[in-house]
Amino acid sequence: KESLLLQKSRTRWLQEGDNTRFFHGCINQRMKSNEIRCLKVAGSRLIEPEQIKHALKDHFERHFQDCKWNRPYFQGLDFKTLNPTELKMLIEPFSLQEVKAAVWDCENTKSPGPDGFNFYFIKDFWDIMQADFMSFFTDFHVHGRLVKGANNSFIVLIPKKDSAQRVEDYRPISLIGCMYKVLSKVLANRLRKVIGSVISESQSAFIKGRHILDSILVANEVVEEVKRKKKKCLMFKVDFAKAYDSVK
Repeated sequence: KESLLLQKSRTRWLQEGDNTRFFHGCINQRMKSNEIRCLKVAGSRLIEPEQIKHALKDHFERHFQDCKWNRPYFQGLDFKTLNPTELKMLIEPFSLQEVKAAVWDCENTKSPGPDGFNFYFIKDFWDIMQADFMSFFTDFHVHGRLVKGANNSFIVLIPKKDSAQRVEDYRPISLIGCMYKVLSKVLANRLRKVIGSVISESQSAFIKGRHILDSILVANEVVEEVKRKKKKCLMFKVDFAKAYDSVK
């Protein structure tokens, strides 16, 4: 049913889209759905665009501000390390094959960043653009830093729920350029090959073949075992608010 409705909607778009009343109606509806017309802050209701912008800016500046902290120094701990072969693989120059594989692994219709290009365009003109991609990757490998503007992005606020009214009801996402996305994917692909050898088996998330649900099941089994044998047990349940938005 959903597939049929999607096909019907595409057919109607082909028939009635392109500078018609239907086309402009779709665009206007989308613009309205993306607007933040009202915001509740500290018991006050803000409706003026400038007030809303300042409230959002102040909130996220406070949340993402850099705080002073001392890096802990560990002594006497034997951490797992990578072998020479794994180290060599991580730092070797980037190849055209792995860059192209990362490009083709990205979805064509992902929202573009400030450069305005999506992956459909890049794949279609890959023969022309591959030289620019490899120049970017070579420069990053030699100097160990990004060229200026490579990580420029649009920040978009996505409502976490229907009828969002508070600043906390919105989640910021970055619409970043394709070059940066491909670089991130290439680095992630390299790390994926070796990370399993240095990450503990108790780490259940973000590792291929492991699932975050495993930790929940293990914790539940531990609680049941303690109850059954009437043992003493101390457990901590820690809620890290916005944990993945606060990584430094």
